[in-house]
Amino acid sequence: MIEIEHLTRRYGSTVVVDDVSLRVEEGAIAVVVGTSGAGKSTLLRMINRLVEPSAGRVLIDGQDTRTVPEDELRHRIGYVIQGYGLFPHRTVAENIATVPRLLGWGSKRIAARVNELLDLFQLDPAEFARKFPHQLSGGQQQRVGVARALAARPALLLMDEPFGALDAVIRAKAQEDLLAIQRRLGTTIVLVTHDMNEAFQLGDRIAVMDQARLLQYATPTELLTRPAEDFVERLVGTVERPFRLLSLTGVQAALEPGGAEGEPIALSDNLQNALSQLVWSGRESLPVADPNGVIVGRISVGGILAHGRPPA
Repeated sequence: MIEIEHLTRRYGSTVVVDDVSLRVEEGAIAVVVGTSGAGKSTLLRMINRLVEPSAGRVLIDGQDTRTVPEDELRHRIGYVIQGYGLFPHRTVAENIATVPRLLGWGSKRIAARVNELLDLFQLDPAEFARKFPHQLSGGQQQRVGVARALAARPALLLMDEPFGALDAVIRAKAQEDLLAIQRRLGTTIVLVTHDMNEAFQLGDRIAVMDQARLLQYATPTELLTRPAEDFVERLVGTVERPFRLLSLTGVQAALEPGGAEGEPIALSDNLQNALSQLVWSGRESLPVADPNGVIVGRISVGGILAHGRPPA
């Protein structure tokens, strides 16, 4: 879907993005993470040419973005920023309709798309379509911002710290909503964040940047078990690594034969949640049930902890 080849951006003698190459598969979520000033946002903005590269190129579906007129390119790519960038003097419906209007869609088609997206984001059109941004909560504004970015059905969505202004509870719900929408629509997403927990929650692959360079681009499990550099290891967190690894591993991986007493753990759950359930129940093991409620084995504290130890 997206191929970034040797992308570089300089401002005078200062290199902001230094020879970055990576590939994002269609329908995947790639998260770019790193400290402030690492070049994350500049890399993102070079994809839709809000910032022009000094060297290198970006291909979307095999087409060099330099061959596409800027306006046409940006209409094809959804873009969400921190604060959502909603027009304060426009209603929710008018905000969502921004790009379809620019593309010349008819009023009936636009109205149908606005209602479809409001329903998708669980915002009742009868209640929210005529509201203005200042009448919405932070979480509702975030949903409208993403809905606006998806209005013209882009295959690619760029998100720059989209949840940074939300408190922890609303942020977690917004992340869940984004994953649910992405799975339903199959949209390819490139998301920038400084929050490693968010990166592990959302990313199919994670790009770690520091001082303009790409240090590692890998799956969450690879980052946890095989960090490429000391900086990556520090960013992942020595203490948190086992628990993050457990959150990425399904119960099936530590399933043991036999039965146990107590409330069953779902086979579809992850090992971190299973460990929490075991600790709270005060049991060494609990039964595991499949989606039909059939007991398929058990899971134990010892078996889970063995999976939480990184390789020597």
